[in-house]
Amino acid sequence: MLSDRTWRLKYTPEDGDLVEVFYVPVLEDAERYDRLTGYFNAGALALAARGIEGLVRNNGRMRLVVGCTLEPSEIEAIERGEELRDRVGQHMADLPLAPPDTASSEALELLAWMVARGHLEVKVAVPCGPDGRPIPSDGIFHEKAGIVADRTGNRLAWNGSLNETAAGWRQNWESINVYTSWGSEPDRVAEEEGNFARIWANRSERVIVLDVPDAARRDLMRFMPDNDAPARLKGIGPTPAEPAPEDAAAPPGQPEPVPARTPTGDLRGRIWAFIACAPSLPNGGIRTGEATAAVTPWPHQVKAFERLHGNWPPRLLIADEVGLGKTVQAGLLLRQAWLSGRAKRILVLAPKAVLGQWQIELREKFNLNWPIYDGRELVRYPSPALRGRHRVGAGPNLWHGEPAVIASSHLMRRRDRAAVLLEEAEPWDLLVLDEAHHARRRAAGGSREGGPNALLRLMRGLRDRTRGLVLLTATPMQVHPVEVWDLLDLLGLPPEWTAEAFLRFFEETEQPNPSHQALDRMAGLFRAVERAWGGVATGDAQRLTDLTKLKANKVLRALRDPAGIPRRQLETEERRAAVRIVRAHTPIRRLVSRHTRELLR
Repeated sequence: MLSDRTWRLKYTPEDGDLVEVFYVPVLEDAERYDRLTGYFNAGALALAARGIEGLVRNNGRMRLVVGCTLEPSEIEAIERGEELRDRVGQHMADLPLAPPDTASSEALELLAWMVARGHLEVKVAVPCGPDGRPIPSDGIFHEKAGIVADRTGNRLAWNGSLNETAAGWRQNWESINVYTSWGSEPDRVAEEEGNFARIWANRSERVIVLDVPDAARRDLMRFMPDNDAPARLKGIGPTPAEPAPEDAAAPPGQPEPVPARTPTGDLRGRIWAFIACAPSLPNGGIRTGEATAAVTPWPHQVKAFERLHGNWPPRLLIADEVGLGKTVQAGLLLRQAWLSGRAKRILVLAPKAVLGQWQIELREKFNLNWPIYDGRELVRYPSPALRGRHRVGAGPNLWHGEPAVIASSHLMRRRDRAAVLLEEAEPWDLLVLDEAHHARRRAAGGSREGGPNALLRLMRGLRDRTRGLVLLTATPMQVHPVEVWDLLDLLGLPPEWTAEAFLRFFEETEQPNPSHQALDRMAGLFRAVERAWGGVATGDAQRLTDLTKLKANKVLRALRDPAGIPRRQLETEERRAAVRIVRAHTPIRRLVSRHTRELLR
């Protein structure tokens, strides 16, 4: 870990080759690496890639911001109306990557592989004036800084005159200043993190940040290895594989993929190297998280996990009765998603009273020591490995840079905190909301029904800022059925399933003999469900209604027909079967997992 090494406060060429004495060892411990640099070309990328093998081996993530300074003629073109993005793209296309030697080519190959596998994101920074307009090449993007974090949450930051040209690294007198989160100046680390977060989110006043133009990305991807791991990763053991469906099989006639083997090292090292990459291997890694956790799940918990993980990104309301282990179901998903790299940014929101319980469960059952954000600090569960450094200061604008966080839903729903979460934090890969019934509308179903409360309003903002969303509550309905709709709406309902249509649907399906108009409305909602989640099989309809295959197909055709005539031609038995079918195939079936003690018995 970072804190196990002794770091100098300042590094200069008198300490030796800066790449070897600093850059390589710091990245060997890193799981997150943020980098700002003012200069960018093939040689600079090659030097920036030194030590990256350690980051990749740790299944880490790198974010790189590189400078792009425009010529006066290019600035004039922008002022005449040309799009900045187009001009930056052309500028970078005019300077294609040209590696001067084999080592540089292998470095670009590694970086291209990292981009393709999701280990590396690159953005471009263009200097601008106080008015927000780009300025010409004499206004160089001077930021040169880096921040790394290890798996315990310790962070190390550096800045200085260092640049990533060959001359800067090896010929000029360059120096860097180093700060640690566990040292005497933790605020300096927080300042560097905050500065990077502002630049990455394009909220800095003196720089415009863009995604890497397509032309530049294609230029880098030219170096992508065809069918093999990058040369720089061969011989260091199994490497994290590109996420793939767990049921993916080898093409016909080809053997199943075999993970690479470490040519050197003892058996213990090879075993742990295999375990480390197993969750991301195709066709076999889905149960690694469970197998390496300190918990033996019940069958219904495994079933819920498989439903969540097998439909990635997951969108599900887990509504099991109290005491049936909803936290374990979520923990199985969190561990597997984290180990496999499917989720690299995870947020768990829970009431303040149970934050400690969540942290202990994740630590003791799933070996995930994730910090609680208490409004001022990120606090991990104390352990010998942390050596008393389990508290790290983090202001309201910095905490969300942590890859995985547990936070109070009561705190985050406050107006100022919600604004940070919705406007400044990067999107999440997976969000879990415990006690989700607290997200509700005021006086639901009553004569004085109001709008959403603060937590529901926050969640409506977050639903489009997370790929996966898991809601946990034993009581999704507190007062009125519309509260169930509010939660399902967060997960994603077909547009036809409005709150009004949802409530009316269940009222009308309870009627012994619904009208033709009511059956038409049910059929319309049934068609919306099939469009969203796939058609109902004839065999399923038969088992549900005891109809013959011929009659089951007749009922399904009538429900799927936009015209009402086929439904009016149904016999009484067939109409009742149609109601049973539509009632059994609603968004509740697709978006809710519910287990009771009686069911388990």
